Amino acid sequence: MKYTGLKKNYINVEGSFGGNQEWMKEALDTWKGRAIGGYGCGLIGASDLLIHILGNGITDRSVSSVNPAYTSAPKEEKTYTALKKDDYISFIRYMEKRYFHIYPKLGLSGILLALGLNLFFFFNRRSIKESSGCRYTARWAVWPSNMLDRIKEMLSNDIPVIISIGPGFFRKNKLKFYKKGVNASGEETYKQVTETKDHYVTITGVIEAKRPDNKDITLLEISSWGKKYYVNYAEYQQYVRHNDNYYFSNILYIKKKPLS
Repeated sequence: MKYTGLKKNYINVEGSFGGNQEWMKEALDTWKGRAIGGYGCGLIGASDLLIHILGNGITDRSVSSVNPAYTSAPKEEKTYTALKKDDYISFIRYMEKRYFHIYPKLGLSGILLALGLNLFFFFNRRSIKESSGCRYTARWAVWPSNMLDRIKEMLSNDIPVIISIGPGFFRKNKLKFYKKGVNASGEETYKQVTETKDHYVTITGVIEAKRPDNKDITLLEISSWGKKYYVNYAEYQQYVRHNDNYYFSNILYIKKKPLS
């Protein structure tokens, strides 16, 4: 088995595996909370990505009334500890207000997702450079034949990968999510627990292995709704070919360039 994953642990919000858009519905009893709860998966993915690559200290900037622009902590002061849910929710509200506007029945397209991140990278370029010594740029979609390689490239650079499970207009089929377990013989098993479509999830790892019948299998380790699931990459490709297309179902590709 070969595993390609993030170098640091993915973000933890009081024991979660990534954020959960439904927390916003609980925290904000307004139309905005309901909009984010129903259509904010792209907002959650982008915000979690920034916390992971820049350190969860950036969440402090969401409550700054003096200077709301992100100012990163120095490298040695970056933190990757568990976040408090209240702090995380404040950060999501800040990111939605400033970079990713969510309205009822309208989520974020891949283009708007890339635009919001590039605006963040631009307005905070100086502090990002001082903190990481790198420049980040985002674009939506890669060639389907290059998708898995680009996913592994980003993970190797410690960048989570936002992937879209497209809407599949006029189709009822959905993509299966699996949970990992162990059977009586001590062998790993993967059991289907839910399915979805028209949804962004975040890839945190890729597992390439042989099945018992000696056929190759590739699993994507993902974060969705604050939990860890697995997606069969061959099933994802089949879903796209039969129900959607590779414009709506693709990845947010982020390039990391070291600066001298």
